[in-house]
Parts: sequence; C-alpha cells; structure tokens
Amino acid sequence: MASALLTVRFYRMGQDFVAAGFLVFAVGEGIVVSGAAMDLPASVPSFGAGAALWAVALLLISIPRNFPVIVRLLGLAAAILFAATAGQIFAGVQILPTSHPLPFFAYPVFVATFIGWIWTLLTGASDDGAACNEAEQNH
Repeated sequence: MASALLTVRFYRMGQDFVAAGFLVFAVGEGIVVSGAAMDLPASVPSFGAGAALWAVALLLISIPRNFPVIVRLLGLAAAILFAATAGQIFAGVQILPTSHPLPFFAYPVFVATFIGWIWTLLTGASDDGAACNEAEQNH
C-alpha cells in the first residue's frame, strides 16, 4: 500500500523516475510475497525475480535528488546487493532468501533505506526540498 501511495505522490509532483521506482518496488514485493506460502527452496525463483525488481526500483528511487545523499547512497548499496543476489539466483547458485552473506546482509541496508525514506517524508528534508514542496503545492 505504501508503494502505491508513494507512486501517486511522486507522480503528482512530476518526479516520474521516483514514482516509477515505487511502482516497480510494489510489483517486486508482490512477486516476493507470492512465494510466502511455499517452502524456502521452492520460493527461490520468485525471490530472485523480486530481488531483481527491488534492485531496479532502488536505482530509480535513489538516482534522482529527492532524498538526502546518505539515503540515496543506502538505496544504491541495497540495489547493488539485491542485484548481486538476483544474479546469483539466475546463474543457478543455490542460495535461499536467508543465505549468508547475500541476501542476508542486504536486508539491514534495505531497512536503513526505508528508515531514511520515512524520515525524509515525515520531516520534509530532501536534497531539492524547495523544488519538491513547490511542485507539491502546484498540484
């Protein structure tokens, strides 16, 4: 639900890449959740596809200057970690969604990115906050 709402919010602000990122994130999350009823080894293909979409979404959200630099860097780091995870899965490496070192160490970076998004949205802090606030007022 949050991804859908953020998609609409950023689309209305004219931030199409960020809006697209949240939309892709929602699709990736749906794919990952589709494996929730399966045993862990059976859920690996859907997790790999979802992780690949998370990586793309994180790139789309983190490259534009809508969030502070530290939040964007966390998002880029999480994107790299999830892209590496998805790449391993697609290459046939037998890893689970709970495997060490990946994707296990990607999750804390991912959560830190979420916290950064939440903090930024609640406080109104961003790299181009004035532009975002102006765009939001025009809609």
